[in-house]
Amino acid sequence: MSATAPQDRNIAATFAKGMAVLEAFDGQAPALTLADIARITGQDRATARRGALTLVHLGYLRQDGRQFSLTPKVLTLAGGFLQAHRIGRQVQPVLNRHAAALGREITLATRDEDHVLLLAQSTAHGGPVSYGFTQGSRLPLIHTSLGRMLLAGEDAQGLEARLAAMPLTRHTEQSLTDPAAIAARIAEARQTGFCFTDSEFEPGITGLAVAIAPNVVLGSSVPRGRDGPEGIDALLRGLQACASELRQTGALCGV
Repeated sequence: MSATAPQDRNIAATFAKGMAVLEAFDGQAPALTLADIARITGQDRATARRGALTLVHLGYLRQDGRQFSLTPKVLTLAGGFLQAHRIGRQVQPVLNRHAAALGREITLATRDEDHVLLLAQSTAHGGPVSYGFTQGSRLPLIHTSLGRMLLAGEDAQGLEARLAAMPLTRHTEQSLTDPAAIAARIAEARQTGFCFTDSEFEPGITGLAVAIAPNVVLGSSVPRGRDGPEGIDALLRGLQACASELRQTGALCGV
């Protein structure tokens, strides 16, 4: 008997397969067929069909011919988390105020396995337009300032093995793919308390991030060349002030 067998017996395999079907709807396409769901989840078509039809029955998916799509009811799954951590009541007003002062969008994020998960976002009136990412969006962990700042909160000794196991997809010509170079940037972020990236995820876009807690970070992105060194310094000070105020609210404890 393996050491993990007792734990495995506590897992509802059918429920896990149903959740895999739900997670297949990752925003890459507005609707999926059963063939799409089976391919994405690795399930056979019959299993994917049972999972999809169950989610239709529960109201989380709708079916239109061969196509399945999410319903607004999926937002209720996130609503409990957002309310428990007072995202709307305490966190959002802080993001709004600091974003307005900076004239820059501010994003709050945490980690979801090998991705960055956006928890909240504030767009300053008249500031740069959002690049299309919203609450619940997932970004690369390795090639964004938010992701590297999250990795900086991890134990340094285990980071090398973790980087070796992660896919190092090249998003742009500037994306680093050398694990040693990436580890060096993360170590620098750990030492300085902030992370800066330049065009590694989107061409011509720079990112700046600071930590609120080991698993929660704040960041902002701007077109390269829009702000000189003084502007970047001002943005860093603004993000640090926002992070400090959010720590004082205690709203993000346990994220």
